[in-house]
Amino acid sequence: MDLQITIPALEEVDLTNCDREPIHISGHIQPHGVLLVVREPELEILQVSENTQDLLGVEPESAIGQDLSLLFDRVQLEKLNACLRNENLKTVNPIKLSVQKAGKSLEFDCILHRVEGVLIVELELATSQENISVFSFYHSVRATVSKIQSAKNLKELCQLTVEEVRKISGFDRVMVYQFDHEGNGAVIAEDKAEMLSPFLGLNYPSSDIPKQARQLYALNWLRLIPDINYQPVPLVSGNHALTTQPLDLSFSVLRSVSPIHIEYLQNMGVAASMSISLIKDKKLWGLIACHNYTPKYLNYELRAACEFIGQVMSLELQSKEGNEDYDYQLHLKSILTKIFEDISTSENLSQVLVKCQHNLLEAVNAQGAAIVFGDNCYRVGQTPQGEALKYLTNWVQNHLNKEIFSTDSLTKCYPEAEEFKDTASGCLAIAISPTQKIYVLWFRPEVIKTVNWAGNPNKPVEKDEEGNPRLSPRKSFELWKENVRYKSLPWKQCEIDAALELKKAMINIVLRQADKLEKLNTALEASVAREREKTANLKTAMSELKRAQTQLVQSERMSSLGQLVAAVAYEVTNPINFIYGNLSYANEYSQKMIDLLQIYEQHYPSPSPEVQAQIEAVELEFIVEDLPKLLGSMKVGANRIREIVQSLRNFSRIDEAEIKPVDIHDGLDSALLILSNRLKPKPDRPAIHLIKEYGSLPLVECYAVQINQVFMNVLTNAIDALEDAFVNNNLSSHGDEEQPIKYGQIRIVTELCPGEKAVAVRIKDNGWGMEEKVCQKMFEPFFTTKQVGKGAGIGLAISHEIAVEQHGGKLTCISVPGEGTELIIEIPLSQTHPTPIVK
Repeated sequence: MDLQITIPALEEVDLTNCDREPIHISGHIQPHGVLLVVREPELEILQVSENTQDLLGVEPESAIGQDLSLLFDRVQLEKLNACLRNENLKTVNPIKLSVQKAGKSLEFDCILHRVEGVLIVELELATSQENISVFSFYHSVRATVSKIQSAKNLKELCQLTVEEVRKISGFDRVMVYQFDHEGNGAVIAEDKAEMLSPFLGLNYPSSDIPKQARQLYALNWLRLIPDINYQPVPLVSGNHALTTQPLDLSFSVLRSVSPIHIEYLQNMGVAASMSISLIKDKKLWGLIACHNYTPKYLNYELRAACEFIGQVMSLELQSKEGNEDYDYQLHLKSILTKIFEDISTSENLSQVLVKCQHNLLEAVNAQGAAIVFGDNCYRVGQTPQGEALKYLTNWVQNHLNKEIFSTDSLTKCYPEAEEFKDTASGCLAIAISPTQKIYVLWFRPEVIKTVNWAGNPNKPVEKDEEGNPRLSPRKSFELWKENVRYKSLPWKQCEIDAALELKKAMINIVLRQADKLEKLNTALEASVAREREKTANLKTAMSELKRAQTQLVQSERMSSLGQLVAAVAYEVTNPINFIYGNLSYANEYSQKMIDLLQIYEQHYPSPSPEVQAQIEAVELEFIVEDLPKLLGSMKVGANRIREIVQSLRNFSRIDEAEIKPVDIHDGLDSALLILSNRLKPKPDRPAIHLIKEYGSLPLVECYAVQINQVFMNVLTNAIDALEDAFVNNNLSSHGDEEQPIKYGQIRIVTELCPGEKAVAVRIKDNGWGMEEKVCQKMFEPFFTTKQVGKGAGIGLAISHEIAVEQHGGKLTCISVPGEGTELIIEIPLSQTHPTPIVK
């Protein structure tokens, strides 16, 4: 009988007694074997299953507390102990052991594993007396493995696997059961007895296999139930258990299964079942499900062969599933190649996307796309319209917290999508640049799909004896057809991968655009600076250029400036030293000539008329009086030139490129000397007052050229701030609010930091100051509050890099509007940093 309904995609029932059932600690086993919990190395029995009397002839209570010699003779124990020396006990399973019962020797397959610090010994009656050798096992599965590996695709792989497993196991029905991303299962391959109705193509809801059962399938590859009508056998522990917690039976081959699962199999008419896990990428991909309609037991060797086949199939899944869409993947690659060709020659993302509209849809097999650029949105193909699209894009922007967003049922996460299900039941979205709000969204329309369920997929809710709701297994497995709505065709992994590749390519365009814009801005600033400062000297021009370059260019330009200054100082030193040295002789010679003239006047008080005329013509009396003064002034000027040259040499420190102990005050004074012209009065402002409060400091280990650069940058910024304050008439107070503010002021304080391991240089101006949000950004590259042409926002960023990264110090800012700005430079007295690397 076929039942057909039309309902939305299934919603989960909020009853989870199946998911909460602790099936791994059931405390029971199946009756076709015996389980013993043993303490090593004494081999003391701590727990046993209650059926030891039936299978071993030993009362369970009497066995607890004794060692395994109760069951096995010396030879058997030696054999067991030899196996226990292996860390991986699975490699020695099963061990053939014999037990004497009522005068008869019974052969058992002994299966071992360790858990929670104890040894688990499980005994099943053996069907043969000898273990199958590795060579025999290989021959038994070689042909099967060869067939499976020869499969050309996933469908053939699954079909060959079920046929081979059924041939080995003898089960009435063997199926491959594949999970989808929601946990629902579908029978995609089947081999069965002729008289049985087919299950191929039927779907089973995720609730048929609860979460904890899936976890056990991922841990334990095989699970056998020889007879579903068995009576569970409890474990008996007495007073010898190591813990009061139930024993973890996750890896037990005899573990009793959930009563709900037994009821489920009974409702299906199954008498025995076996499940083999299929694992892909360390996740449960599906199951090989085996059903028999009469009880059926498989010994350990046959189960191991079936498990091995499941492992081989698991290894083949990766390549075979990948081959399913091989031609389609090649098609997508060709589409991507076309888009990448357009991208590689374009500098504008919007132009590329407009040019590649058709390919953009075909790249992921979508029927529509929306490209969002900030407040602008470009539509391609079939998409939601107007406000609906605007609200959807806003929702995606707020919820796209992963690399990519994909869904084939948009209404599940965005219920408002129901109104445009005909164009966007499925959605795929990527973020190119969240900061610039650049997104791409692809859409697929609704595809109403008929799903063939094995019975009504909605679990019936029943009441237990206490009246509590309980989810029970389905009792009917008659074909149940469901029309699923509000879903599109699912996005394939290769389509998602294609979207991710597009994302990377588009991000490269955005980065190129940002880089190009940055270079254009840098070039514009440099050009404006050059136009405005054509008459400036070389140092000023180089200073403007370095603020528009990266740190590498900055360092190279600073080095070039130092070399130039050093060269100028060197060239001036020799002539000025010559002049300065000869001024003493000139003064001495002129004094002798003056003395000679005075003696001459004493002896010849009345010179001849011609001499008298010449004396009056040259103003000899004035020359005698003024010449010593003139030579003295020349000596003072020459001495000043020598001081300036020495300051230039101190600033360049061309011979101190490595770390050396230096006097910080020399660097400050050199920077102030170079900037002295900017401190002088100008037509539009008075002179800037300089207050120096130098403390007594030891020599500081540092890269002198770089520290001088920091002083230059910080002092230049302070002067710039004062000049802006003069223009805007908003100088801050000197400290005495009653006095009118008439001049700019820079205060430089040097001191030892607390702990005497570093020095601090505090440079404070009485400009207007800055707000907190500006202070927080002022050390970021390319951040500036200055007008175009007056700075590119790189000087303080580089100063911060020099002080913090290359010297292990600090550069901090304290500023409040109306109170001026103070920059504090802290430099350790000694350096442990390696030679700085220019990034």
